[in-house]
Amino acid sequence: MVCTQNKNPKDPKAKEQADCSLYLKESEDDPNPRKVPFNPCFEENVDNTVRTYCDTLCPDADTVYRIFVRPQNHKTCHSHITYRLERREGRHLMWRSGKCRSSDVEFTIRCEFKSPRADFPNDTELFKRVRAVVQKA
Repeated sequence: MVCTQNKNPKDPKAKEQADCSLYLKESEDDPNPRKVPFNPCFEENVDNTVRTYCDTLCPDADTVYRIFVRPQNHKTCHSHITYRLERREGRHLMWRSGKCRSSDVEFTIRCEFKSPRADFPNDTELFKRVRAVVQKA
């Protein structure tokens, strides 16, 4: 997931939330990542704090974890404080809050499944399912 600061002065949310893009890879060193063709993120208010949640597109994964964050010494993104992975009804989401929401930051997340790759939906079906859920949020 790559988040870049929104620098559009006409956008009222520019200072609040970075624009994020999600890229799917078959392996960590996959030279051809596939960009998700829609924004998988939405906002929620949790305990009077606005969070930006992004679907990781790892439905029903057995394990999902963050491999790294770039830059490693990020000044506003701190694990479990201003970002975290969260499981919700078979979906895995990453939320960001505070100044991490508007920062330039890149996360590499790994999804692990017990089922074989052949059992996983193709990109078209996966995008269709996730887009429908994100649009409801």
